[in-house]
Amino acid sequence: MGERLPILDASEIFRSLAEHEVEYVLIGGIAVQTHGHVRMTNDADIIPSPEPANLARLADSLNALGASVLNPGYEDEVIDAAMLPRATIWQFTSRAGGIDVMHEVPGGRDFDQLRAGALEVQLGDITVPVAGLEDLIRMKEVRGRKIDLEDIAALTDEH
Repeated sequence: MGERLPILDASEIFRSLAEHEVEYVLIGGIAVQTHGHVRMTNDADIIPSPEPANLARLADSLNALGASVLNPGYEDEVIDAAMLPRATIWQFTSRAGGIDVMHEVPGGRDFDQLRAGALEVQLGDITVPVAGLEDLIRMKEVRGRKIDLEDIAALTDEH
């Protein structure tokens, strides 16, 4: 049986990203919740700006959260700006729960376009950039998993 992962504390993740001035867009289950479909999720999924300085800030944020790599074969990888571009998807665990960092998402647009279409949601004094509904639906259509199709049905019924 696998090791038990920490319970997701998205607000702690968003606070760390904000404190380190990381440029990103939130996608995945929390983004779906933001658009009105409440469902369970185990991690925060983000697409960061690919700029090297931003990836350095992201690495600092992940390290501040006590993150470690979950990708098989890379569990001992040091989290820094040089390692982040080496995989399309990095999965991390941290004291605040799971964090998936994605550089490319099927159906997704490039970071600047995704960011331009993002909503800005206030969480207390933190602004969280959340993928716009059209972008989120397009990514989920291409992914096509059962949960993605359920999300699309719920999001299009509610809007």
